[in-house]
Amino acid sequence: MATERIQSVSLGKTSSSDFQPLVIIQFSTSSKQAAIEWLVAKLQATRASGGAELEVSTVVMHHNQETLLYVGGTTERLLLGADMMDMEKKYGDGNYREFSIHDAHNFLGSEDLDSFLTMAEKQKIILHEIEAVRATEEDPHIPGYENIKLYPGKSIIKKYQSRNILTTVFPIHDDEYLKKLGAEWYQMKHAFKQQPIDRIQYYFGDKIALYFAFLGFYTIALLPPAMIGIIYFVTSWESMYREAIFSVFNLIWATLFLEAWKRYNAELSFRWGTTDIVSSKFEEPRANFYGKIGRNVVTGKPEPVYPKWKRVARFYGVTVPVVAFWLVVAFYVMLGYFYLQALADKKYENDKSWFNMGVLYLPTAIYAIIIGVVNTIYRSVAKKLNDWENHRLQSSYDNHFIIKLILFDFVNCFISLFYVAFYLQDMTLLRSHLAALLITQQVIGQIKEAMVPFIFMRRRKRQVDELLKKTSTVEKVEYYNNEVDDGLQKQVNLETTMDEYEGTLDDYLEMFLQFGYVFLFSSAFPLAAVWALLNNVTEIRSDAFKMCKVFRRPFAETASNIGAWQLAFELISVMAVITNCALIGMNPEVKKLLPTDITPVNTVLIFVLVEHIILAVKFAVAYFIPDTPKWVQVELARVAFKSKQALHKERLDASTAKRLKVQQMMSKDMAKQTSF
Repeated sequence: MATERIQSVSLGKTSSSDFQPLVIIQFSTSSKQAAIEWLVAKLQATRASGGAELEVSTVVMHHNQETLLYVGGTTERLLLGADMMDMEKKYGDGNYREFSIHDAHNFLGSEDLDSFLTMAEKQKIILHEIEAVRATEEDPHIPGYENIKLYPGKSIIKKYQSRNILTTVFPIHDDEYLKKLGAEWYQMKHAFKQQPIDRIQYYFGDKIALYFAFLGFYTIALLPPAMIGIIYFVTSWESMYREAIFSVFNLIWATLFLEAWKRYNAELSFRWGTTDIVSSKFEEPRANFYGKIGRNVVTGKPEPVYPKWKRVARFYGVTVPVVAFWLVVAFYVMLGYFYLQALADKKYENDKSWFNMGVLYLPTAIYAIIIGVVNTIYRSVAKKLNDWENHRLQSSYDNHFIIKLILFDFVNCFISLFYVAFYLQDMTLLRSHLAALLITQQVIGQIKEAMVPFIFMRRRKRQVDELLKKTSTVEKVEYYNNEVDDGLQKQVNLETTMDEYEGTLDDYLEMFLQFGYVFLFSSAFPLAAVWALLNNVTEIRSDAFKMCKVFRRPFAETASNIGAWQLAFELISVMAVITNCALIGMNPEVKKLLPTDITPVNTVLIFVLVEHIILAVKFAVAYFIPDTPKWVQVELARVAFKSKQALHKERLDASTAKRLKVQQMMSKDMAKQTSF
């Protein structure tokens, strides 16, 4: 039986043939041996004594004196971690349920417990256990670093990272699977084929798979507005209704796209078993969360406790003023751009030479570059603020960080467009400025995301060839008497030279800004969707190439949707109704349709009414399209019914067993009385 197989797995030392390294911890060359040995001891110590109860093998490379920890876990330890993390696995009835060791034999694939968990799931469990090792009252400082103080409740591995004692923690790639995935994902012969989303989810996890699913879905959704934009560009049809028709179509289409995505998202979540969202009251605190050790009022588990009023005070007392300051900086950068543009325009008017024509577009290019530079600086500030606020949950931390970035990037990237559209009221300038910003940022993005990684990959190959020649000088120091395969060591040497994947935040932000460029001022620049479509077709494959060839493997993360980004895209689509109605209302041809004696106030009221009608249609479309497909609703109801039936059966069996036990006891008592 499966349960017997679990009980037969020993938590003690294993032979070298049983050790499967899954995660690498890389130390800096200056790390002190005492700190390394202390961390190894913590990782190997039992859970009862505050350790992670994992298997560790140490490799010291002579050519650069870097120390690597190869971390793995026994089958029983990993299954226990899956149980403690409430990991969803497919049950015997084909539905996903929270894994339980005591019920392991009823889960699909439990006949081979060593391969029951996927490699990504095992690595996720190991990371969770590593981060869960926290300092106690008996750990005043890191050994070898008396000046680096520890306090109860702080994640030890995060402290090591923040003080640069270790450089990175990353999961090992599965080379064979990655080659097959890359062959059908980023190669150009598959450029117009559907992405292997399920295989991406299996290898990289739900969060990254949802990003690529959204990017692909959004790219396909750009086809209709792009086709109409091309038709508008090649035809000579001029009419006051031209921009109005295109704008209304785009606004309704954006709503249909977002609603259709939610339905597709629901299908993916059901297929991957991530539909059920764990309540924040049960969610464990993030590893970087700090505070005095207390207990969770719901679960009763010990965890750091931090007063909410302190977090609120930090947010309103420091974060809000700092963010406001940077928004003012973005505003003045925009004014500086228009000052330079005015000088360039004046220079071109005085001398219409080819050189001055180039100067004419120089301020816009400079402004696009400055936007990127200021965004980078602000991002660093926003991250420090977010860390300082000390959010308990990872979801809360991510959402606050997203809000900070969206707010600033929206102002930084779009304030100049609003200035041109509604202050200067120059539609020609708006069209050229929008085109310049969109195209410039996409060209810079493609160079940074596609060409630069490709160049670095070629350079890295030459470096790795030299590095592999030195692997014969590798010295192994075995704490667990485990032997690391030479081939695996060569692979890990290569992966240590790869870039770290920073997550989907930048990718979503890029799409968010592009979505704004396409739909906020669609009546001014119909070709925006065409440029966005061309960019995204390349973006999908370049991002896929980087995931497979450039970046280290990221840890898999569970997600049921795209989180706060869904709301961000929906807010942009609502704002697009307001901006496009205002642009159409300012059109002189449209104003001619109104009575000559109409007051400005009544004119505004008319267009506000039109805007509200379009918004009403938009919200009606969103309301009448269910977020979850009917078949998913039926399947979810069926799963809930089966779970309820199983619970009733369990209670009935327990009640029957209890009744039989009582009857047996009564029979024994009657037999005793009869004997007397």
